[in-house]
Amino acid sequence: MHKNFYFVLFIILFFNKKVYSQTRQLDSINLSKVDFFKNSNIDSLFYYCDKLENSKNICKKLEAKTGRAYGYYIQKNYTKTEKIIRRVINLVDSLNQSLDKPCLIDRKIASLNRLFWIKKNQEKYQEAYAILIEKENQISNHPVKDQLNFRNQLGLKLSKAVIKNKLGMHDKAKVLLLNSVSEIKNPIVKDHYNDDFFIQWQANVYNCLGDTYIALNGKNTNPNKVLLDSATYYYDKAYSTSKLLTPIHKDSKLFYNFRKTEILLAKKEYKKAIELINNYKNINNGCEYKHREYFQKAICFHNLNVSDSAIYYASKIIKDKKYCKTSKLITMYDILSNQYNKIHKIDSAYKYSSLNLKQYELARKNKDKTFNLFYDNNFNKAQKLNLEIKENGANKERKLILTFFILLIILATVLLYIYKKEKNKKEKLITKINNQQQPIEIEKKEYNIDDVLENKILDKIKDINENYEFLDSNFSISSITKDLQTNSTYVSFVFNKHYKESFKQYFTRRKIDYIINKLRTDGQYRKYSIQGLAQEVGYTNASAFSRAFKKQVGVTPSAFLKTLD
Repeated sequence: MHKNFYFVLFIILFFNKKVYSQTRQLDSINLSKVDFFKNSNIDSLFYYCDKLENSKNICKKLEAKTGRAYGYYIQKNYTKTEKIIRRVINLVDSLNQSLDKPCLIDRKIASLNRLFWIKKNQEKYQEAYAILIEKENQISNHPVKDQLNFRNQLGLKLSKAVIKNKLGMHDKAKVLLLNSVSEIKNPIVKDHYNDDFFIQWQANVYNCLGDTYIALNGKNTNPNKVLLDSATYYYDKAYSTSKLLTPIHKDSKLFYNFRKTEILLAKKEYKKAIELINNYKNINNGCEYKHREYFQKAICFHNLNVSDSAIYYASKIIKDKKYCKTSKLITMYDILSNQYNKIHKIDSAYKYSSLNLKQYELARKNKDKTFNLFYDNNFNKAQKLNLEIKENGANKERKLILTFFILLIILATVLLYIYKKEKNKKEKLITKINNQQQPIEIEKKEYNIDDVLENKILDKIKDINENYEFLDSNFSISSITKDLQTNSTYVSFVFNKHYKESFKQYFTRRKIDYIINKLRTDGQYRKYSIQGLAQEVGYTNASAFSRAFKKQVGVTPSAFLKTLD
């Protein structure tokens, strides 16, 4: 009887051990899949996180949760990421009261790390710094000093360098990062050179060094070749290191090109930067890169003094609230206020200048201790611009009032002259009729236009040509009649008399000549679609533009473009 009992007990223990072993093996497989898909396929990452959450091991369950949080972080869904991370931290804190498991502390460290990066990206540097202190305490007091603990220490150094950079302490960040680079040669990590964490950490350190050298260059009025060469060197090392990852991050080439563009911006080589930005679409693998493209293009066109393009891209940036952090808003508002001021659109300039100052004031109200480091100098510049715009607005108003009174005097003089002239004509005619026995028949002229009106019409046509007003989509003969308070018959008569062709024929030819000149002299126009070219010269319909173009040139716009390649 006892023998049978022990035999059954042995069988039960054997199968329990086997099941436990299989469960551990399955957990290990799912965890490896989570790590594998982190930077390559978010859907697969979430799938294996779901499977890993079914584990009976509490630490593996938590790893599944932090893995899912990482996926949302990559998607820039910081709200969902933080919600998951806060739950993990609260759960670990409650379990630590009853369980003494180092793996729980590991999960808390990982969660604090993710929370740090969220707050850093949101520019909430006070919160980020507080989280970093808590993370450092957890790492220092960890009961197990193993390879994972060493990894966490490496990550902590990188985080400290990042926050120092954000606080403007670039020299201290550089020293910290260069010391971190020396850790790569540490014998402790020799066996981990091919480990994905270590490879990613190296790449992050190199990229952070590149960022630091660009920030140091920013302190100079002119580009510093030594600093920018150093930035280029470390960005190149980061990219070559990232290629060792298995699998390689699908957007590593795109991110590398982002950084190459930053180098060109720092060198003030804005045209080259635009060429590189235009290539983003050819190397993109699904990353939402448009926000970065618009931001960098706004800076390029602003510095190239291309107002319409700078305004266009800056406006697109401020509409995208998901990615618009305070620093980006300030940069874009500054561009918009400067560009509108430049083209004398004072109302718009003042609007964005005021919004810019409002962003600074919000930072002050939030009691951000880093405000002085980041914004004081630029805040003074923004205030100065705001005052300049106000003064320009006041000057413009004074000029408008003065111009109005001058025009009023001129108009009164002209009207008085016309009145007297017409009165004299009538008096002469009445006298002539009275002196004749037979009533005379007054010869009718085709149009009786006085010289003053005729000259006004000609001057207006001259202004339209000089200011390219004919490129406006709303331009027509009524544009002149409305301004001069006359009729289209008089305008057509004067136009035909002096230009020997109809109003429509002449300005259609001017539009086509304009776009041909742009296509020949400005390579940017050759990248436009036919619809885009049509809109440039006031056509809302590409077909109508193509017909007019072919009638004048003899070939379609598409055929003409091929002759320029």
